[in-house]
Amino acid sequence: MNRIAFVRFGPILPLELDEAINYPQTRRNRKPSSHLRKRTNAAKTTQGDPIIPRRTDLKQLCEVSKTLYDASISKLYENLDVWAEDEWHLEKVSGGPFLRTRSKAASLLDYVKAIQVRSCFHHVLKERCLHYKDVGFYMEGTDSARQPRFEKLATSLMPLFDQLREESLRSFSWEMGTCIPSQIMGELGCIQNKQSSVETISLITGGSCSINTASDNSIDLSLFYSLRDISWTGLRSLQEFGTLSCALKNNSKHLKKLRLDFVNWSEEDLDEDEYDNAGNFFAIQVLKLVAGPCEIMFPALATLSLSAVSLENMGKGLAHAFNLSRLSSLTLRHCPGSEEFLNAVIDSGQTIQLSSLEVACGLYDDDVALCAALSTLIKSFQGLRDLFITLPAPVPTLGLRRSMAHHKSTLARFVCRERTIDHDENSLFFEEEIDLLDLSPTPGDRVELDPSESYHPFAALNLECIGLGSTPQLLKSVLLPFTEILTLKILHIRKSGIDMEGPPRTWRGTLLQNWDMDSDDDGIADEDLGAGTDSDVIMAWNGVLEDRSSNERTSNRRRHPRFTYSTASANSFNICEMSRLPPKLRKFANWAFGPDGLPMLEVLAFGDFSHDGRFHNHNRFYCRHTRSIRTPGNVTLQQSEHERVLTFRPIRKNDKEWDLIDRNKKFLEACPTNSIIYD
Repeated sequence: MNRIAFVRFGPILPLELDEAINYPQTRRNRKPSSHLRKRTNAAKTTQGDPIIPRRTDLKQLCEVSKTLYDASISKLYENLDVWAEDEWHLEKVSGGPFLRTRSKAASLLDYVKAIQVRSCFHHVLKERCLHYKDVGFYMEGTDSARQPRFEKLATSLMPLFDQLREESLRSFSWEMGTCIPSQIMGELGCIQNKQSSVETISLITGGSCSINTASDNSIDLSLFYSLRDISWTGLRSLQEFGTLSCALKNNSKHLKKLRLDFVNWSEEDLDEDEYDNAGNFFAIQVLKLVAGPCEIMFPALATLSLSAVSLENMGKGLAHAFNLSRLSSLTLRHCPGSEEFLNAVIDSGQTIQLSSLEVACGLYDDDVALCAALSTLIKSFQGLRDLFITLPAPVPTLGLRRSMAHHKSTLARFVCRERTIDHDENSLFFEEEIDLLDLSPTPGDRVELDPSESYHPFAALNLECIGLGSTPQLLKSVLLPFTEILTLKILHIRKSGIDMEGPPRTWRGTLLQNWDMDSDDDGIADEDLGAGTDSDVIMAWNGVLEDRSSNERTSNRRRHPRFTYSTASANSFNICEMSRLPPKLRKFANWAFGPDGLPMLEVLAFGDFSHDGRFHNHNRFYCRHTRSIRTPGNVTLQQSEHERVLTFRPIRKNDKEWDLIDRNKKFLEACPTNSIIYD
């Protein structure tokens, strides 16, 4: 939930409601007054949550109270989401519901401070731009009875942008994977010329579109001088790199967040006659760094995320330009030269203060050298809270994990996944990239995973969230320290979505079918599930899936679910669906939530939660089934294994575990296998 802005409306509301709207953070150590506790359960708080936890609840209150309406209307409409109908009809967006408010004395659009034009990225991942669909129109000639899709998109959006108060926007986001109409972001566009005070710009564009690469639909960022946050995925043309360079120069002194994803772009995609290809393109052509000593270019930068951006041959200059001593979050995903950059950071002598570090390297990187650089960097400072890493496999990793002990007082969330090439000629994934489900392939590493060894990598840590791609039997040995360390709340057994769906040439498999975890192919009989013992235990395994999320921002479309939950009842229980859960996986989950397992575990997650729910059909959440736990003292010799009820169940719609999941979305979505688009 987005924080409600700090605005005071005066003493017209009860104290608790006034604080819920305007000062939610001040209520952390306050109890609701007695009269409010009696009137509504919604007023109760948990761990300092505001009285009105969701914007939808506030909206409903406003519909029955003019006082509340007048006090909070500006909060309800300061964030505006405009959704495309679906990924196949990106031109079908509508600002009609918002434009109808113009007839009122005060247009609701007057309160808008942030606009997002959005679409999901679940199915159409290449050639998304509407210009691809308009090719036939341009080849056939102008047809007055038909409007090109891209022009239709601009026509639908412009009335909305035209009605905004000038210089009222503070944030603009285009998350469509297409070119942006020049009327919006071009040289004469309304954002640049009427909303130049924006502080946040986030773009996901269709970089490979031929119209874009021909510079016929250029984005212009040259007049923005107040940007604190720049995010851009899908750059491709020299003009786009040029306008990015201009924006970085104009805002370098106060820029706080920078996220760039070049997707599959490389310098080879550019015409050598158009630029000087000597040296590192990003450093020289975009950042305009020069050889020799470099000054700090971004003194206020706190968050840096680079994906598919080459760092080769300029590691030292980039380390100084980005001022690592101020960074609190660093993400490097598949960036050639990451090892060189990390070593330059170490050698620079800067005081590192990172609280979050994510590094993902490709299969052909120098894995041993990168692990060594990561280990050295992690040992060079303290205070890390999040560590997310993706490595090529096989590679010894226990040395890297032991370096985590340097942050034992702060490290709370850890993700480690390894990718390799499948060399099994009989596999559907032959010569394809897949997850390696063995976290420690070297014999020496296996010995130290023995729980009797004092050097177990997790023995000195107090992790709350762990995400690993591994077989259940190996996971049990890795996690044994947490049977006594009472901190682990979320365990994420990671499996890449593209692996679950099968390689592109087959596109087969559903749900847990491709969870190759050394599982048996045998089915599960009714008695193995505890059937007839406790109907609650077997309810909702793989039943009806519904969208859990409700749009917290003002939107013209229901948001596609980031996570899903099961709403099946005992009557809809399907034994065939349950049988798809690999028996060894079921056995591991029963241990994890059982009396001899992980006592503080609240959520067991399976799957790939990257890219806003792209693989939601494959993902599962389970929690502890409290009524099914049997202590060792309650187990008699006459009871066989299949007579014990399951210790876990799917998470349902209103379960309290969703709060924990929502607070750890960054952890669950970390280390995606690929970019949000494939262009």
